[in-house]
Amino acid sequence: MRYPCLSILGAALLARPSVASAADGARLNGNPPVEGASASSSVGERAAQLYREGNKFYDEAKFVEAEARYQAAWDLQKSFDVAGNLGNVELELKQAREAAEHLAYALEAFPLGERAEKRQFLKDRLAQAKSQVGTLRISVNVDNAEVFVDGKLIGLSPLQGEVFVDPGKRDIEARRAGARTSTSLLVARGSDQNIALSLDTGPSIPLVVAGGAVGLLGIASGVTFAFLSTSQGEYADGEPRHSQERAELRRTQTTFANLSFWSFVGSGVVLAGTAVYVFSTSSRAPSPHAGLTGFRAVPLVTSEVAGMLVGASF
Repeated sequence: MRYPCLSILGAALLARPSVASAADGARLNGNPPVEGASASSSVGERAAQLYREGNKFYDEAKFVEAEARYQAAWDLQKSFDVAGNLGNVELELKQAREAAEHLAYALEAFPLGERAEKRQFLKDRLAQAKSQVGTLRISVNVDNAEVFVDGKLIGLSPLQGEVFVDPGKRDIEARRAGARTSTSLLVARGSDQNIALSLDTGPSIPLVVAGGAVGLLGIASGVTFAFLSTSQGEYADGEPRHSQERAELRRTQTTFANLSFWSFVGSGVVLAGTAVYVFSTSSRAPSPHAGLTGFRAVPLVTSEVAGMLVGASF
């Protein structure tokens, strides 16, 4: 069945070009001219001419030529009527996905005051287009992520409105700051699906810095206490055996040694926890045969050296 220039919509557009012409696109969309009145007027006049040519070709059943004129008018100036006519002729040419996109735009930008018959006509044509494609509602857990369908960028999250795709296997991907996630799905004609993508944004940098700083402070404290313990031991060795001074120095040496030990233990726990957090929240998943399978942190305090033995197996 042929729809003569959008039937209800097209006839009204031809009869009343001042109300719904391509030249009125800025008013219908509520967008002011960008490059000044003269430039906008010139663009609007050219878009209106292309729109009228598209209507003429449509009435002559020359849908390919009509689609080319409507597309050129759309490229110059976007408006609900151009989108509606373009989507309608694309549906005639079996370009259902493109038709759905333009018809959805026409409904979204449909101005107040226009007749309900026009809106209903657009809704009916959109329903026809959607019955031939898949409709996706794609959400991402973070904002400003690039969203791709079959490798083509379709926008940044959060996406507004529906995404129309051709039936078949489709690959959906989201990317942001080096992190990415993807999924594949089979899309049937007329299907309507919600797709939720969860993007791992990686570890919190302030938390990692804080964990590293606390761990390093613990190591520094352990080294300092170990040095003090060693010094107290050397002083004790210089005192007479069984003297009160020697006993006091030995007690102080033991206190500093315990402080050193627990400082190393605490720093080891903090650093190990920070490392586990970084690995577990990394946006790049390790290979199946790689990973941190063992981690050991053992304090080492002697009269000659103080430190911590750290070992890991991969």
